[in-house]
Amino acid sequence: MPVFSSLNRRAFLKSLAATGALGSMSPSQLLADTSKAATWQNWSGNQQAKPSQLLFPRNQDELRDAVTSGTGTLRAFGGSDSFSAVAPSNDTMISLEAMGGLRHQNEDLFTWGGGTRLAIASAQAHSLGYSFSNEPDINLQSLAGAIATSTHGTGTGLTSISGQVDAIRLMLPSGELLELNADGGDHFLAACCNVGALGIVSDITLRHQPAYRLKERTWTLPLREAMDYVQKEKDNYRHIEIFPFPLGKQAIVKTLEITDDPKNGPPRQNENDILEMACNLAMHAGWLTPTLQTLATKFVEEATFTGPSHKVFANHRTVRFNEMEYSVPAEDGMACLEEVCDAIRQHDINVFFPIEFRYVAADNNLLSMFYQQPSASLSIHQYYEQDYQPLFGVVEPILRRYAGRPHWGKIHSLEREELTELYPAFERFQAVRRELNPQGRMLNDHLKTLFT
Repeated sequence: MPVFSSLNRRAFLKSLAATGALGSMSPSQLLADTSKAATWQNWSGNQQAKPSQLLFPRNQDELRDAVTSGTGTLRAFGGSDSFSAVAPSNDTMISLEAMGGLRHQNEDLFTWGGGTRLAIASAQAHSLGYSFSNEPDINLQSLAGAIATSTHGTGTGLTSISGQVDAIRLMLPSGELLELNADGGDHFLAACCNVGALGIVSDITLRHQPAYRLKERTWTLPLREAMDYVQKEKDNYRHIEIFPFPLGKQAIVKTLEITDDPKNGPPRQNENDILEMACNLAMHAGWLTPTLQTLATKFVEEATFTGPSHKVFANHRTVRFNEMEYSVPAEDGMACLEEVCDAIRQHDINVFFPIEFRYVAADNNLLSMFYQQPSASLSIHQYYEQDYQPLFGVVEPILRRYAGRPHWGKIHSLEREELTELYPAFERFQAVRRELNPQGRMLNDHLKTLFT
């Protein structure tokens, strides 16, 4: 978790030992289960499938063969980072992994294969003198998957990756190849956040900006002070976010600013093992969770990290979790967050992971969570070995009461009727979907609940 990169490891472990908690757990209990299933599964393991066909096309011709000869429902997958059931199919699953790489560059316009991982694209763009205008803190997603769900970072003046798209090449279930750009009207606006419901995105042209460097700063504050600070300063930083710990009543604040400082900071500490241990302790001894949250923030030292943008945005995250995320109107973000934190305490929900609170600028993509609405996103995490239903069941009604729009790749309970009310351009997207995918071949069971 990025918020633990400045954790004072020795002090934190010493304090845990003082509680007597460590002595009650064997080493095997402190490690995640890393066994791998033989079937396809997503990163957290909450979604699985046994596809009758698992295809790996390497070019447009092979992709056309895959979509036209594939049986039953067609679903494409990239980094398998989504927590909702957008990807699984027991019929035909198509990997875009072999369809990655830089296809073409024309000054600030870069055309990438849809299967290109964000980490690779970001690093290669930097080597050529360019940067993404914004990135999330996890960069293992494929670019096609990232725009399918409007993957985003933070910053009141910065859009999601979907908002950085200039053109798209879309393979329809019929095998027809569409070349789409802003002149394509609703077809383009639907493809920029498509949930995989239209076809398969084989190539994406993104508009980058000249390469820049970032300075990251992290520090801790009492929760109320952190919320007040971010509310006041949100427009004064290029990037700002907070990680509230509701039970510990503390928060970690993180800001990023463009810098001319040419000196790279020392590598961040990798504290995934500490986070894994704390999650296991909280899961087995829930009474310790408030103390663990307090200790975690107490021993996170104020720190800075400077480097090329792609290295500062990215964090190495190995501790698995499941996630719910809704985006609410930006002006209601803090009120919503406060109510969520209060509810977690009132219901005594055992969760060690902090909430992640970010801002995202508006765009015009039809299914974007940020469609014509500057937004605050609230990401709720639960350790993958714990049942997420108690936590999400308490939080989701609050997010919905604030007119929150669910992230398509995160867990939520909404269906077509509710989504139609939340997304003003939902029916415009539906019209495009029916035109381009008339037989519904791209719809698995989950997508059918969203669109039919």
